[in-house]
Amino acid sequence: MRALKKVWRYVKRYKKLLFITIITMLIVQALGLVAPLIVKNILDEQLLGITNPWYEVNDNTKDSVFYKEHYYSQKNTKENGVSIVTISGKYYFIDDIVVLGNKKIEDGNLVVTSFEGNVIIYNATLLDTQEVLSFYKPFINPLIILIIMLFVRFFLQIVFTYIQRTTTAKINVNIIRDARKDAVRALQKMPMSYLETEPAGKIANRIISDVNGMSNLFSTIMNLLVNASLSVVFAYIGMFYLDAKLALITFIIFPIVYFWLRWFIRRLNTIAIKVNEQNSMITAQLNEIINGINILQIFNYKNQTEEKFNELGLDFMNEKIKENKLHLSLGWNLIRLVGALITAFIILYFGTSNLTISGFVVSAGIIYAYNDYLTRLVEPVGILFREIGNFQHAIVKTERIFKIIDSEQEDSTFTEIPKYIGHIVFDDVWFSYKEGSPVLKGIDIDVKPGQMVGLVGHTGSGKSSLMSLLLRFYDLKPNIDRGHIYIDDIDITTYPKRSYRKHIGIILQDPAIFKGTIADNIRFGENSVTDMETQNILSEIGGQKLLEKMPNGIKENLKRGGGNLSIGEKQLISFARAVVHNPSILIMDEATANIDTETESLIQKALDKVKEGRTTIVIAHRLSTIKNADKIIVLENGIKVEEGKHLELLQNNKVYANIYRSQIKVGEENV
Repeated sequence: MRALKKVWRYVKRYKKLLFITIITMLIVQALGLVAPLIVKNILDEQLLGITNPWYEVNDNTKDSVFYKEHYYSQKNTKENGVSIVTISGKYYFIDDIVVLGNKKIEDGNLVVTSFEGNVIIYNATLLDTQEVLSFYKPFINPLIILIIMLFVRFFLQIVFTYIQRTTTAKINVNIIRDARKDAVRALQKMPMSYLETEPAGKIANRIISDVNGMSNLFSTIMNLLVNASLSVVFAYIGMFYLDAKLALITFIIFPIVYFWLRWFIRRLNTIAIKVNEQNSMITAQLNEIINGINILQIFNYKNQTEEKFNELGLDFMNEKIKENKLHLSLGWNLIRLVGALITAFIILYFGTSNLTISGFVVSAGIIYAYNDYLTRLVEPVGILFREIGNFQHAIVKTERIFKIIDSEQEDSTFTEIPKYIGHIVFDDVWFSYKEGSPVLKGIDIDVKPGQMVGLVGHTGSGKSSLMSLLLRFYDLKPNIDRGHIYIDDIDITTYPKRSYRKHIGIILQDPAIFKGTIADNIRFGENSVTDMETQNILSEIGGQKLLEKMPNGIKENLKRGGGNLSIGEKQLISFARAVVHNPSILIMDEATANIDTETESLIQKALDKVKEGRTTIVIAHRLSTIKNADKIIVLENGIKVEEGKHLELLQNNKVYANIYRSQIKVGEENV
């Protein structure tokens, strides 16, 4: 099974712990084999051993009993044998060896009906308490030893069970930790196409919750394949030792269980897939609600949101109810009934044997031991049906987490490459997200080193797609897309993505601010940059007021997402981050779209500082940001429709001029 092979990749890292786990399981099962035999010996050989034949001896030994001027022992088999018979809790001395059969006391005599149907009458003498105790005296020391052995066995079982569960838990914790690390590592190398199609909450649920399926799968396998298998093996050892005939009869249950289980698993697997998918959808929906709670409140979308969430919850509940009904009707609950019927069968079998088979003695110890072993045989079947649900869920969850771990990933090879001069060329670039629907159509752009180029266009014109190609979030697909992108006359696909991006920086419309200090957010991996250097860089691009505002300056802790910063302050930090990393090429994606006029002026000064000595491409919503650009490129429906400086494009009186005039008009209306 593929899921098991995948989990083994992690388990085999902890072979020592696995070896200890299996050895302790073996010891625990061996101790389980010993326990019924000890109890059988206590019942049959010690507590009921007094009823075995006694023989008269001449000497007084530690194993002999003195009764009415004679010594008797069970160690020496001679003539003059006597018997002790127990009936209705009373003990009777019989001056003869009593034959096997049904016994009763009549008129002070013992009447025995043998298996052959013969009736034999023996003289019986009722023993008083002291006489009974004297006959039990030879059994006291062995009984004490056996009881001590029983307690030692239970103690050892507790110790080795503790060790086994501890080592199993350590393996589980470690494989979950390792899988989460690998999942996060894989997530950072995934193509952007995957991250854009899968909801963030669903991905988070896989890494946080579904990864537990691996530990559940490992634990279930250990219980089913190892522990349960050992339980069956040792149970059969005990059963064949006690009664081989009945042990052979029990083999008929295996084909029945096999076909029963196959049908059960098919039904359960269908439900398990639906349950886990519904669970992920609930997490994803909840993530959307939390992230968009302000919009939901503003637009009074509370009732509709609750209805959608309740529908998901209802679907999940219905599938779980189906699963529970399946278990209760044809799963582990039915196995409990089978276990009870087996106990009844054992009593019936041995009881019938006692009545019909001459010379066969059935004792309480044999019945107890055999029932114990059969219970150990039935228990794994019960575990199988009880755990098979967890097993199916674990497989589904394991497959889901490995969709991340084993997903298609970008080449993470990193080699130092020369810093770019900054010459960018788009050569007849055609690109589509979906085959047959190109979003970029024959784009030709030539950006000289050190130039600042503005990228303008209405929503959907292809600006962000163009930059996604330059950042290699997407690559041109062979036989579908066409064209080339060059930096310094070298095709950008020549380098591994990690190496290629080393000399490219980006400033987003919504800056990414991480939990930590201002310095941590600016350095962002460049740990060689000191706090003083970080502070100077932030000050140079206009962040002095921000530093003065913060009580701890550059070491001020920021809230999640930069909750204690304004949008402009977040942008200043992202600008400073770009300067620290010192890229040859800087991309600004609508960096001034969400800020006021005063903040825009501050950001414009920061931009003038940041763009020095590097090629800069600005995706602009506000055209005032790029008025002084060396070149402005206008896109419309994926086609480059204009190219030139600000004044030139205004004079052309085409798309750019219309966009510019619309922004000026809006500005006047706001005034």
